[in-house]
Amino acid sequence: MLNIIGIGTKKEDLTSEMISTIQNSKEVFLEYYTCFYQDSFEELEKYLNKEIKICNREDIETRIEELILKPSIDEDNTLLVIGDILVATTHTDLLLRAKELKIKTKLFHNISIANLITKTGLQWYKFGKVTSIPFFNKKFMPRTPYLNFIDNHRMGAHSLFLLDLNPSSDIAYKGNRKYLPAHESFQFLLDIPKLMIENEEIEEKESQYIQEEDIGIICSRLGMKDEVIISGKISELIEYVKDKNLPEPLCIIILGDCHEIETEFLNQFSIFKE
Repeated sequence: MLNIIGIGTKKEDLTSEMISTIQNSKEVFLEYYTCFYQDSFEELEKYLNKEIKICNREDIETRIEELILKPSIDEDNTLLVIGDILVATTHTDLLLRAKELKIKTKLFHNISIANLITKTGLQWYKFGKVTSIPFFNKKFMPRTPYLNFIDNHRMGAHSLFLLDLNPSSDIAYKGNRKYLPAHESFQFLLDIPKLMIENEEIEEKESQYIQEEDIGIICSRLGMKDEVIISGKISELIEYVKDKNLPEPLCIIILGDCHEIETEFLNQFSIFKE
């Protein structure tokens, strides 16, 4: 059997059933290249009293069958996933491959950005498409984040953007940068529609959907001891956090249509609150 366990954002998010399952597994693997964890993995091993084998992107994408799946035909093994097992990092493909090999699986869900984001006071059902902003440069300026924002804006929905990070220092995959800063991500969202207008990819009115005066939110390390939530005009946020180096993981939000309760709750996070 293969157990797939979401471990949340810190070791305290693990339930007694999860801990027991991990301790009774022959081998325990941890996927570590798409997210960030509050505790060191040495601390996690000590907490669980179990050796953990760290898997990088190549292990998961090209070696998972020989490394994890086939051994799980005759023995119980566990794959740990930061956050939830099926949110942000999708493991449906892994489940299908396990089914083909007739490997039993047991799934353990945990907290993730999908529920932590409600700490802002915004109602989850009022969010539109969730989008990642990848590391970008002059030669690579992806349009998808802004195109998804357009769809959300037309519905009056909030837009959540997950910012890229490179916790495992996978230089071949993402270069030397550890994470994408919030101020650069907001500036990217302001610049992309201008570029798309120049290239005649969108109409003029569609480039006006995002403005420096719009209200944005920055969330740093949600669910962790040192989490930070701040809100303000996009232009103000860019200047406010430019030299603050808010730690990863980071996400940003551009507001859609707000209920008065959402607005009242969000005011407590304003960067200019007395």
